Amino acid sequence: MLSLSAKNNLKSVFSNLIWICIAGYFVYHIIIGARGVVSWTILSREANQLESELAKIKKENEFMSNKIQGMRSDSLDLDLLEEQAQRILGFCYPEDTVVLLPQDV
Repeated sequence: MLSLSAKNNLKSVFSNLIWICIAGYFVYHIIIGARGVVSWTILSREANQLESELAKIKKENEFMSNKIQGMRSDSLDLDLLEEQAQRILGFCYPEDTVVLLPQDV
């Protein structure tokens, strides 16, 4: 049979072990959990990448909006219209210099 001090000692060890497990559980989730430091770091990087991609797409959108505005009948840009017609139809003026680039296979 265990003495009273051995029982208290064993009870103290189990109590400390339970507190260590509880603390370990919370530390694990603070660092590695779904809302932990590691996840926050990964999400921050993704957010930065997406913000730069959004800025790039906004710039492309503005460029295309300007081209579309130049093709509208109320504010027709003849140079833009001519450029598009030449590109789509493949025509050029006799004084134009044509440079043929190899196409990627």
